[in-house]
Amino acid sequence: MKKQLFASLLCLLLLSGCGGKPEMLPLEELSEDYSLEQAKEDGCLVTEDGIVTSGRDAWEIFLKAADAGKSASVRLCTYYTLDDPSRYDPDYYESIKDDYPMMFLRDLSYDGERFTTVSYEEGQRYEESYSLLRRREETVQSTGVKIVQYLITDDAETSPEKIYAQLYSSTFLPGGGIPFATVYQEFIPPED
Repeated sequence: MKKQLFASLLCLLLLSGCGGKPEMLPLEELSEDYSLEQAKEDGCLVTEDGIVTSGRDAWEIFLKAADAGKSASVRLCTYYTLDDPSRYDPDYYESIKDDYPMMFLRDLSYDGERFTTVSYEEGQRYEESYSLLRRREETVQSTGVKIVQYLITDDAETSPEKIYAQLYSSTFLPGGGIPFATVYQEFIPPED
C-alpha cells in the first residue's frame, strides 16, 4: 500500500509543471474554444484591454530567469473587447462588432541566448527571434497613464523609445527600420 501511495505521489510530482500546474499544451494543440478563463487557469500572462489581469507572477519568474541567463518560457494571452460603441462610427462598429472579443496567444521563450515568440493564426505558424529584451516606460502627460513595454530586438545601440517611435514615423526608414516585437505592454492608471 505504501509503495502504491509513494508511486502515485511521485507520478503526480513528475506530471506537474511550475506552480503545480501541468505542462501547457503546445499552441498548435489547443482547442479552438480555448478560453480566457482557461488561459488564466493555465498561468498565462493575461492582458485584457491593456491591463494585466492574471499571470504577473509568471512574467516576473520569466524576467528573473532571463536576467540570470537561464532558459525560461511564458505564454502570453492578449484579450481585446470593444468598449463604448458610441466611440465608433456606426457603420464601422457594425462591421467589426462580431469580431470581438479577440484573443491572441503567443509563447515567449528564452534559451540563454535568444528570445523567441511563436504564435499561430488561422493555422499558420509565426516565429520571431531576437537577442535582446528591452524595457520601455513612459507616462502620458495628459492622462497620467503609465505605459510599460518590453520589446525584443537585436539592436543594442538604439533606445527602446526610438525603436518604438518608428511605428509612428511618417518618414521612410532605410532597410525598413529596426526589427522588433512587443512582448509585453501594460497601461497603468494614475494613482489617486
